[in-house]
Order: sequence, then structure tokens, then C-alpha cells
Amino acid sequence: MLGILLVLGATVLGARVAAASDDSVEYWSVSKQVRPGDPVLAEHLEPARVRLSGGAAGNYVRIDEEFEAPLDDLVWAHGLGSGSLVGKDAVVKRSAVTLSQLPLSVTDGAAPADLSRGDLVDVWVGPGPGDEPGGKAVRVLESVRVLQSGGDAAAASGSLAQTVLVEVDEVSLGRSVISTVASGHVTLVRVT
Repeated sequence: MLGILLVLGATVLGARVAAASDDSVEYWSVSKQVRPGDPVLAEHLEPARVRLSGGAAGNYVRIDEEFEAPLDDLVWAHGLGSGSLVGKDAVVKRSAVTLSQLPLSVTDGAAPADLSRGDLVDVWVGPGPGDEPGGKAVRVLESVRVLQSGGDAAAASGSLAQTVLVEVDEVSLGRSVISTVASGHVTLVRVT
């Protein structure tokens, strides 16, 4: 009986010592997947208790820290998957984001047939029909929002290509992106 009491006492004492030495901190994480440019909503945020070592702790937003502006004035700077910690660079003021409209010439069959306004797509560019085989496709834009799908206009005119208008932030849009989409075969892949 004495042995059982000693083991039980040691277990309780060990649990209390471990709980007292818990150096984990609560950080903000996202409760569901978020996309770049979407507004930051309170229901997207949930506390997560984690232990980060070294300089990594300074890269994420603790729940006892304030964001740089009220949530109503913030948007997501880049996408985050459900459960991801919110980095200090993950949110920006709405006024800090400059968006551009990029038209893409997409041939028939190189985009989902039911593509519509509001869909999110990855933009891939690679060799097209008639180009040298063996060229590799590259993803030039990730999770961009479709502003206008030219499918109906293309079908009415009998064209084999449609112009799809996507919204791109100035950080992602550069001369290399524009020259790549202008010179290659564009394929749009819907992301969920």
C-alpha cells in the first residue's frame, strides 16, 4: 500500500512540476483557410497554445498583442491553411494593398468549363500545342480571384480562346509574370 501511495504521489508531483514549467504561449491561428485580399474576420481567428523556440516566436502574433489596425481595416496578405499560425506579415492594412487587373488569353479547354466570377485559380504557363515537347509548365500566380470569365462571349463569337480577367496584387505582379503569360500557353487551375 505504501508503494502505491509513493508512486501516486510522485505522479501528482511530476504533473504539477511539468504544468508549472509549461512555457508555451498562446498565438493566433486561423480556424479555416483564408485567401489573399480577403478581409480579416474575428471568426477566422482562434487561439493556439504552442511553444516556439529561438527567433521564430517573434514572427507570429501572440493573442496579447494588438494588430497594426482594427480588424475591419485589415486583409490577408497571403493565403493560410486551416490551423496555421498568423505571422506578423500575414495581415496588412486594406489601403496598403494595390490590386491590378490582368487579362489572360486562355484557349478552349485550358480552364474549368464552369469558371465564374469570384473563383480562385492558380495560373500555370507552359508550352502549348505545336511547341517543342519537353518544356515545363510553371505556376506564375497562386490563388488569384477571377473578376470576369470570357466564356460566354467566346462561345457566342465562335472563338477558340477566351479572355479571363484576374485580380493580382502588385507584389505578385511583375514584368516577368506579364511576359510569361503573354508568351506561353496559359492554363487555369481552380483551387478550393
